[in-house]
Amino acid sequence: MSFEPENKPKWYQSLRVRLILMMSLALLPIGLIALVQTNTVTTKGRQNEEMALLALTEQAALKERLIIQSAFGAARGFAAMLSDNVDDTLRCSRALSKLVRTNDRYSFADVILLSGEHTCASDDQSKRAIAFPDITEIAAAGKPAVITKRSLQVNGGSAVFVLQPFYSRDTLSGFISITIPHQPLGIEDDTIASGLFFDILALNRNGEILSSQNDAEISRQALPMGFTIKWLSPYSSRVFAGRSENGVSRTYTAVPVENGQIFVLGIWASDAGLSQRFLRLLTTSIFPILMWLFSLGVALFAIHRLITRQIQSIGKQMLQFGQDRTAVTESLSADMPTELQTIQDSFLSMADSILREEAKMEDAMRHQSVLTKEVHHRVKNNLQLISSILNMQIRSAKHAETKLMLRRIQDRVLSLATIHRDLYQTGTAGQVNVGELVREVIEKTVHIGSETEREISLKLDVDNVMLYPDQAVPMSLLVAEAATNAMKYVGTLGVEKPWISLSFKTDAENKMCRLEMVNSIGPTRDVESTGLGAKLISAFAIQLGAKVDIEETEDTYKMTVAFEAAAFEPESTDF
Repeated sequence: MSFEPENKPKWYQSLRVRLILMMSLALLPIGLIALVQTNTVTTKGRQNEEMALLALTEQAALKERLIIQSAFGAARGFAAMLSDNVDDTLRCSRALSKLVRTNDRYSFADVILLSGEHTCASDDQSKRAIAFPDITEIAAAGKPAVITKRSLQVNGGSAVFVLQPFYSRDTLSGFISITIPHQPLGIEDDTIASGLFFDILALNRNGEILSSQNDAEISRQALPMGFTIKWLSPYSSRVFAGRSENGVSRTYTAVPVENGQIFVLGIWASDAGLSQRFLRLLTTSIFPILMWLFSLGVALFAIHRLITRQIQSIGKQMLQFGQDRTAVTESLSADMPTELQTIQDSFLSMADSILREEAKMEDAMRHQSVLTKEVHHRVKNNLQLISSILNMQIRSAKHAETKLMLRRIQDRVLSLATIHRDLYQTGTAGQVNVGELVREVIEKTVHIGSETEREISLKLDVDNVMLYPDQAVPMSLLVAEAATNAMKYVGTLGVEKPWISLSFKTDAENKMCRLEMVNSIGPTRDVESTGLGAKLISAFAIQLGAKVDIEETEDTYKMTVAFEAAAFEPESTDF
């Protein structure tokens, strides 16, 4: 069963990624150490394998070396005997013949003077399989030497000539030569069966192949690409890898014999190909990588069990509390660390305090809302009472001008009462739908101010605009004054009905408001005016922070009011 949470928030994902990165970096040195150690062991194993191959080549070269050394020993013994009997050719020939008969690896033996004359031999010179080499340089040096020479005939084989100098009366007289036919070097059957062995060659100092286990052409194709004898040291053995002439990766072991007169070259199957190198790299890397991943998994499981799981639990509680203020009832986990338990206890205590304070604030706000609505209700009732008193005064007034003035005052009082009525009836955080208020004021004004003998056409295009009382009150009073003025001057010069058009709009974000009132003008346009309405409109516009534009033509009067809806700004005494 997976221990990962089902619904992981972003903070948990980020925390998990950071933990994985930090733990990966923390455990990376261990993985690198394991990788280096594994690689060291693998390299050591490969070196041991190369040393084993070199030992097998040394073993094959040892046989050749022992035969040559035995030939030198026989030649030195014969030289000691010959130094006093150099002129006795018969005795010399018999002794050399006996030497060749007693050692089946020797094919011929003779004595060569510095002049190049063969004074005695184990057999007739015509029976030599391979002609005697030129020893001019060796005679000048006067030291023991080994010469290898191939037959000029195809598949004629090769031979090793061991030359030992002899002296007569402390003077170099010539050389004793023992010819050893070169045979293919032997290799153990177990080595051949291992699959690593391919061929073993004997090369002379000129790089010519003296013998091989395979056909000569196959052996030449198995040599390293671009190979020369200079690659090999006459004094030390070496192991190297390379690609053969036919493009196959091989391992080569080289062992010198007699100071580089002969080289034994072992050719072995190699694992240095691309696929083998990749497989070796994979096998040496897979264990430390698995160990690093396992350690990382264990560490992450422990961190999840002890830390991230507990943090996620606390985070879920905080998220749930922040979303719906649900009381936290989850008990503490038994394996939660002490530090996280302290954090959870602090959160639970803070959540309980917040819930208590919010409950108190809600009660206070509810109480304040009730009181505020009661205030608005009482103000509305008082204003309606004042309106009723004014209405009584209007009915008892004898002059028409007095009635008109009282009615205009009554309209202003009723506008204020309407606003307070909307404030205690509204549920929109103290805002008033001024659009409805404007519609109600203009309709009521037109209805009250209309004369019975004339009919006024009213056209309204009003949006629902929500404003706070600081702007709702002057706005409604401004509309009432504008409507009163319009009713005072409305008329027509023709036969059509007089009309009033009012538009109240706001933009998509409910920020900019625009009131536009247009009415037709009749013969009453020249009636006497006190200018009070215009002054009131200007005063209300200042309270709104609005700009008022007036456009008057021969038959129309247009007023435009534009202002920005203000946000609620509490007074300093509210706190």
